[in-house]
Amino acid sequence: MKNSFFILLFFVFSPLFPGLYQTESVDGLAAVVGSESVLKSDVMQQTYMIANQQNVDPYSSPEKFESLYFSVLDQMVNNLVLYDIAKKDTNIVVAEASVEEGVGVEMERRISIAGSVSALEDMFGEPLSMIRAKLRLEIKKSMQIEFLTSGFYQTTNPSVGDVKIFYDKEKDSLPLLEKRVSFSVFEYPLLLSVSKEKKAYDFLSSLRDSFLVYEIPFSSLAKNHSDDKGSAANGGSLGYTSRGTLVQSYEEVAFSLNKKEVSLPFKSPFGYHLVLLEERLGEKIKSSHILRALSFDKKDTEETLKNLSSFLGEQGVYKSVNKFDSLCSHYRVNEKSYQGVYREIPLSSLPVFLEKKLSLSSQGFLEPFVESGSFFVVYFSSFHEEVFPSFENNYQNLFNLTRMHLIESKILRVINKHKKKIHFETFY
Repeated sequence: MKNSFFILLFFVFSPLFPGLYQTESVDGLAAVVGSESVLKSDVMQQTYMIANQQNVDPYSSPEKFESLYFSVLDQMVNNLVLYDIAKKDTNIVVAEASVEEGVGVEMERRISIAGSVSALEDMFGEPLSMIRAKLRLEIKKSMQIEFLTSGFYQTTNPSVGDVKIFYDKEKDSLPLLEKRVSFSVFEYPLLLSVSKEKKAYDFLSSLRDSFLVYEIPFSSLAKNHSDDKGSAANGGSLGYTSRGTLVQSYEEVAFSLNKKEVSLPFKSPFGYHLVLLEERLGEKIKSSHILRALSFDKKDTEETLKNLSSFLGEQGVYKSVNKFDSLCSHYRVNEKSYQGVYREIPLSSLPVFLEKKLSLSSQGFLEPFVESGSFFVVYFSSFHEEVFPSFENNYQNLFNLTRMHLIESKILRVINKHKKKIHFETFY
């Protein structure tokens, strides 16, 4: 059975091939779909990323790599066909807040992998504002496609007979069920002390007074006091930016200011900011800021752990796994949580931070640990060795595969029908 990677995301980022963004010399049009186009370099980036995932070496296996390239190109064309349908559908409205959240999460991931903002800019050969603007456009496209195809997911529900037919047809090509683990995760965010946040707010308030009352240049204050070293060297200037380029909390304040007006201190995911609006040019603004970054220290960690231990004790989770599972399923501390109850998850699909904590020789609760600004409590309930898939031991997975097969068939029919209505061309 062929591996399916339908539908590919528009944006790509492969840290294993960092030079690709600057050294890829093969370019030109790979395809045209309606008013959209696909560059050969974009296809190559996707192909390298998937080749790495599938352990296909482009040098020792050029035929496999070429086949993968054409497969990726076909999928990218199909995506653009779906996008052409989606953008013409007036019922499809993507919330800007959802797009911005997606951009924020992906930008944080990219910066984390690259190591720093400057390293990410070097990797892409573009300033952060340009990287973010392009990413925002592609994520919005991707969300429009997801909205369009979501109806197929909601209306496709295979019968037992459908699953049996699929299994009988594909059973000889189904891979072994890899090692799997069942576990529950509870997430509890680290909290900064109120005094620390107040100190940051008060410090920026004093800098605001220095600018307004004592007329100390904002650029001098930024150079001497901003924790954003990248912009501090330029007097805090972020240059001209369009809506959707910066984090939402920053833009909400910056775009609301009048020219030469300075904001009150406000909080973003990066800390507290003071913003000066320098210029406004249509839907673009030129702003400068001073950042007071917030960081957790040992005292914050100890206080949060104390609160977490007290909370878990009150819930009685260590006396009853069922209570812990219920807590993981129903209690929500934020919307970006890994929290939940997971059954027979392949080891290869585990988040990296959980994979590091996993020990196949032990089950039960792990000691609470800190990762990405949160405490995590994890209970490993069972481990499962590799086995040959059967209709009995793999029904849920077979059901999902059957469902995806039916969904993909429906989507491909829609794509092929729409291709007859628009201009599209590929250049192999």
